[in-house]
Amino acid sequence: MIKIYIARHGETTWNAEGKIQGWSDPELSPLGYSQSLALLEHLKDRPIQAIYSSSLQRSYLTAQPIAQHLGLPIRKQNELKEIGFGILEGKNLFQFDEELKREWNRFKDDRFSYRIPGAENYADVANRLRPFVKRILREHEGEEILIVGHRVVNRLLIGMFSDIPLEKTLKIEQTNDCLYLIERNGEIRVFHYLDGVVREGLLFINKEIVL
Repeated sequence: MIKIYIARHGETTWNAEGKIQGWSDPELSPLGYSQSLALLEHLKDRPIQAIYSSSLQRSYLTAQPIAQHLGLPIRKQNELKEIGFGILEGKNLFQFDEELKREWNRFKDDRFSYRIPGAENYADVANRLRPFVKRILREHEGEEILIVGHRVVNRLLIGMFSDIPLEKTLKIEQTNDCLYLIERNGEIRVFHYLDGVVREGLLFINKEIVL
């Protein structure tokens, strides 16, 4: 069996301001640092043998407390970076001008094919994640590992590790304080941890905005 914990980075200053991040690299907010400590508290007694994070600092900083506690290095991976949002990065989602609204709506209508100028689409992200997923399953059989990534990247990772068609992952939700566990042992089981409660299955978006 392999157990894969998938955490989203803690809240950033841009999350708090409603700004789109993508490849931009804002720091964690005070709440984000608290969420990194909550991740430590949740996983501190687990026999985790490897920790991977995005190369962006918001994921790396979220992974630091648990890595220091367990005495493990953080393996920073460029392929775990968030989807690039091009000209939308740094913009407030609720204050788009007409041009940016058009770009956003075209992307929402076809996330796997349409690219906002300077950005990636979901297919681009899936293509860069596939070799990483294969390597994790090959190298960590029989182990527990932690991956700290981002909203869109994690949505696709959860789909890949759970053998869910990627088109069906679009409404998987993962708030900054939500942790997923995927167990693969012949059958695949998925759990999510939120507000101190463990539930089997996926958490789904119940609002319209989906990055």
